[in-house]
Amino acid sequence: MQNINLKKLCIGVVLILIYMFILPLVLLRLFQSFHLDITNDIIYIALNLSVYVISFILLLIVYRKTIFKEFKDFLKNFRSYGKVGITYWLQGLVFMLLTNTILIALTGGIAANEEGNRLIIDASPIFAILSMSILGPFLEEILFRKGFKEAFSNDKFFLIFSSLLFGAAHLLAAFDPTHFEWTQLLFIIPYAGFGYFFAKAYLQTNNIFTSTFAHIIHNTLSVIVVIFGV
Repeated sequence: MQNINLKKLCIGVVLILIYMFILPLVLLRLFQSFHLDITNDIIYIALNLSVYVISFILLLIVYRKTIFKEFKDFLKNFRSYGKVGITYWLQGLVFMLLTNTILIALTGGIAANEEGNRLIIDASPIFAILSMSILGPFLEEILFRKGFKEAFSNDKFFLIFSSLLFGAAHLLAAFDPTHFEWTQLLFIIPYAGFGYFFAKAYLQTNNIFTSTFAHIIHNTLSVIVVIFGV
């Protein structure tokens, strides 16, 4: 336990709960109190964007002591940090493609989270770009990487914990108890694997924007592939 800062660990867990469950539920109730139709595409997008923006502001406040300093450091060392980010992104991409290929062959389908993302991209490309290519990567890197790096003094603990949590969160985000298939649990492997390489990029530069940069590249290319059917 001497390798764990329990206060920072709890803060990290609470922030994830706020982002994934508490804030969406509170805003949903708020929208409903104004008799807004959540099934309407525009209202639905507004609800989700509100979750992203409020979470973004909250994280800036919580990590204000270091986040701006790291951003300036990233801009100053963009060439070297960017190279690190791209290197680990490519490694993560190879791992994800290999494991996804195997799992698709075994299960006969893709990850539920991936299927949901494709539906969102097809329905609203602009929202997908904002959420998946810009806000999403920043939020996820802060939530699943930065907070827990500060909680674990042991890098191995950090890599394992943050990677598994990252993978589990992607499965949970698309969890549907009415259509649950246990084979979907296997897709934690590619998600956690990619999270591992993002975490490695962060560790090597000690700058969260290195992994954020890699994450943005991956998500942006994924959105482009779906939009243009590349």
